[in-house]
Parts: sequence; structure tokens; C-alpha cells
Amino acid sequence: MSLLRYVSLAALVAAAACTRTQTTVETSSPATGRAENVRSAQALDVPAVVGRNIDQVRRAWGAPRETREQKIGLEPTAEQLKATRGEDWINTFEKDGTTIVVTFNARTRKVRDLVLMGSDEDELLRRGNLSLTAPEYQVLPVANPQNDREQIGVRVVAR
Repeated sequence: MSLLRYVSLAALVAAAACTRTQTTVETSSPATGRAENVRSAQALDVPAVVGRNIDQVRRAWGAPRETREQKIGLEPTAEQLKATRGEDWINTFEKDGTTIVVTFNARTRKVRDLVLMGSDEDELLRRGNLSLTAPEYQVLPVANPQNDREQIGVRVVAR
């Protein structure tokens, strides 16, 4: 396993501990009269960035957590780019209380996948505005590398 892949995996595990739950408010729907969960913040629209490049994702979601000064930073250094060919570079975003790890090719700028961190798949699907049957992308579970029976997120890949 390459060092960058190991670091990416470690970042996913570490980020799972950082996810926060978002509060919901019970309101009554005028059409049905039933109580429904309404989120207090605007939904994270993951389908809107699926198939985009990393620069478009950054414009949509803002600056990632990584900085230029970190060893594994915003972009690879010339040495890191040569060693990894720019593949599997990550940026981590915090959006609407959700941690999203985006893997991309630093040379082509193409996003390979997006991983929403958390253990509740249904909640991650709601937060990300995701559907398991969407024709534009696939949603796959991400297992904890130390315990394959534990889910640490969902991975979104363009079809």
C-alpha cells in the first residue's frame, strides 16, 4: 500500500471522529398535518459536484481544511507530484456539519470520488441529497479498515 494511500485511509478514519450531527426541528406539514423532520441548515448538494473537477468543487464548497504549509497539503509539492504522479490526492471539506473527503488526480484535476464521513448511512444520504438509484453516480459503503463490520462513511463515484 503506497504511503499516500495509507495517509488517505488514515485521514478517513480520523475524519470520522470529527463528524458532527446536525439538529432537526419537528414541524407540521400543512398538506398532510403530519410532523416531518426539517433540517435547520441547507442540504449539502453532493450530486451538484459529482463529475466536476477539484477546482469546481472548491468553488462550490469553499476552501478545504488542508493548507499549503502541511506535509500533505492542498496540492502536492513537485517532489510529491513526481512520486505519486498526482494520483489519489485528497482535500477535506467541512460543509453543513458533514466532513467530506474528496480524492482527485492533481495533474488532471479530475475528482475520483467523494466520501461523506459518518456511521449512519441513511443520515449521510439525507445530508448529501443522495439517492441509491441515481443514474449519474453510485453510492457505496466505506468500511472501517480495522473493523470491516463497522461503516465509517459513504463513497460517491460518478458513473
